[in-house]
Amino acid sequence: MADRRLVCLAALALAFTGCGGGEARPPQKGTHASGAGGSGGTGGTPPPAQGRVLTGADDGFAGRLTVGQTARLRLPLPEGGPEPTAEGDAVLLIRISNVTGTGHREWELRAVHPGTTRIRIPRPSTPTPSTLTLTVT
Repeated sequence: MADRRLVCLAALALAFTGCGGGEARPPQKGTHASGAGGSGGTGGTPPPAQGRVLTGADDGFAGRLTVGQTARLRLPLPEGGPEPTAEGDAVLLIRISNVTGTGHREWELRAVHPGTTRIRIPRPSTPTPSTLTLTVT
């Protein structure tokens, strides 16, 4: 019984400290590029997008993935509403089913081969979509 408690406490400690568990971490400050196709602000290399959960608020984000890596796109769009679109074929935009009824829709952004993909996200309040740019190496 004591061993089981110790294992549970260790798992909780790992979850709260951010070690293990495979959970995506929030974006770090200062990693958003200004404008489409930006360089991320440091040294000309876009920041990694691996494991990030991107939203429409990330307008102008330019990030990088390597083949096989993924990120996520989560939007508060109603079911049957406008869909994000992808220009370019380096990243697949894969719809994830909403089984929890949260009112959000989600997509996996999967890097499939080197190149650049620009994702346009519809915004109900403005005719101009948000744009994310992902470069795959």
